[in-house]
Amino acid sequence: MSISVSRGARRHRKRLASCAAIRVTAARGEITEGFRMTSTLQAAIDTAAHAVARTAKVIVVIQQKGGAGKSTIAVNTAACAGRSAVLSNADESSGAPVVAAGIDVQGTLEKWCAGVREEALPFDYVVTRGKVGILPSIVSDPDRRRIIVDTPGFLDVDPDAEWGADPLGTSRTADALREVLDVADLAIVPITPSKITWDECEYTIERVLKPRGIPFLVVINMHDPGKDKHEKQLGKVKAWIDERNYPRVADPIRRYTIHEHAYENGTLVTEYKMSGTALNAREDFMRVALTMEQML
Repeated sequence: MSISVSRGARRHRKRLASCAAIRVTAARGEITEGFRMTSTLQAAIDTAAHAVARTAKVIVVIQQKGGAGKSTIAVNTAACAGRSAVLSNADESSGAPVVAAGIDVQGTLEKWCAGVREEALPFDYVVTRGKVGILPSIVSDPDRRRIIVDTPGFLDVDPDAEWGADPLGTSRTADALREVLDVADLAIVPITPSKITWDECEYTIERVLKPRGIPFLVVINMHDPGKDKHEKQLGKVKAWIDERNYPRVADPIRRYTIHEHAYENGTLVTEYKMSGTALNAREDFMRVALTMEQML
């Protein structure tokens, strides 16, 4: 199997062929039956998984509910991380240290990144459209340091799954997500000040991430400082997160009109035209990227 990776800033956007995908943590699918396992077996599986040496860290942006801003967080966090990485990487013949990956069949990430000016794109990107076997070979590439994965708008889950069982469904998208979760080093879980995303945030953490032992970071997204001037609603969501002892980024990503037009305009937070709003927006995503690095 060969894969295609689109290359970013200072690298011609051409298609590169890579080696065949290798199996990483295959033991997870071959040793266990179902989702329940003993701590001893889990430790053995984790040991086998980490025995495969790799320099890349995989960060998955995941939330059961759509509309929480997963794609915006994935793309702009990759931009902030990539800008830093590119500045310290003098070898332009190799792949970019940061890769943004999308696994949804709609290819949202690809459409966004394809519209960005080549010199403004500080990371490589790849879209699997739900196909399995592509990401493991990128993860094993020694040139890669961070792989930030955007997941589908809505998780395909089995509403009848018992507690402790894997709640992911049986679709192609669910299988692609399982593959990502098998190699994930960290999950970023967006939540909004509006309560409409709170239950889904908790479900994602308690049913999908914790049983797999994946560390996670909650990010409050789309806080409107104009409407919530006294930060009453922001205080409520912070309290909800802290009551559950979920690690979170200290301050929210603020809601700005400039973000809402970024997809259609093909812009990244690192390339917004200079203004007070642009500086604030960049600060928000830099804070996410820095907290992510601390967690890793």
